[in-house]
Amino acid sequence: MAFNFKEKITEIQRMKSTLPVKVGNIAKNHFLNSFRNQGFTDVSLSPWQKRKTRNSSDRRNPRKRRAILIDTGALNRSIKVGTATFRRIEVGSYGIDYAKFHNDPDKARVHRPFIKDSKVMNIAIQAKIRAEIKDILK
Repeated sequence: MAFNFKEKITEIQRMKSTLPVKVGNIAKNHFLNSFRNQGFTDVSLSPWQKRKTRNSSDRRNPRKRRAILIDTGALNRSIKVGTATFRRIEVGSYGIDYAKFHNDPDKARVHRPFIKDSKVMNIAIQAKIRAEIKDILK
């Protein structure tokens, strides 16, 4: 079977529109895993600081034993792929004003990052890009 150069070019052009969405979803899922893992994974998992309760009745209340950064689930549901083009991929928290207070360092609040650069995520993205290219060129 001969190498069909024109067909490969067409597949690469198609990949330029589908790959950014796949990469964005890898990032989105990595950030959502922060909520499942109760910490952020850069090179390894860095657990979030535990929640402080006001009194002993709060500690006995099952509602207060929820996962960290989870009350209604709005914060983790707000993580979306905003832009996914070949030139730019944006993944973030959309529509939740208080997201920045948890994610960004602040003297008044505990820093519990859930969206930031990650070596583990970047390795997964690089592997996906290589696999897509390898699949086209086989």
